[in-house]
Amino acid sequence: MVKNPPEGMPQCCPVLFYEDVVGSIAFLKEAFGLSERFVARSKEGSVEHAQLSYRGAVVMLSPAKSPHALRPCATPKETGSLQGCVYLFVEDVDQHAKQSRYAGAQIIMEPTDMPYGDRVYGALDREGHFWAFATHMRDMPPGQR
Repeated sequence: MVKNPPEGMPQCCPVLFYEDVVGSIAFLKEAFGLSERFVARSKEGSVEHAQLSYRGAVVMLSPAKSPHALRPCATPKETGSLQGCVYLFVEDVDQHAKQSRYAGAQIIMEPTDMPYGDRVYGALDREGHFWAFATHMRDMPPGQR
């Protein structure tokens, strides 16, 4: 019997659109500590789809100007606005923020203790996608998380 989702895939995987998928893969690996899972290339060698992971999380990347797109796509850098955020739990949010800054991420929110128990910082990648990274510091009563 076929497993759904397939082995090693979480139930939900965000897909982000990039102008420079190859450069973004390299940046996301260096700045945010993601690992390359899979890269699908066209016959000409351009990236058509990629999957990066961090522990059990998977983020998919696709080209913003793909001829196979169901609808027109644009990066946040192109539109000047955010369409969403990837919220990812990491082991040490303060150290992660230092590494991200060193690798060139734009830190838009310094590590901050939040009232719901997470310590969080926010960063923009090279093409303007918003990433929030968190370390859970304390458990909260139900309804306050």
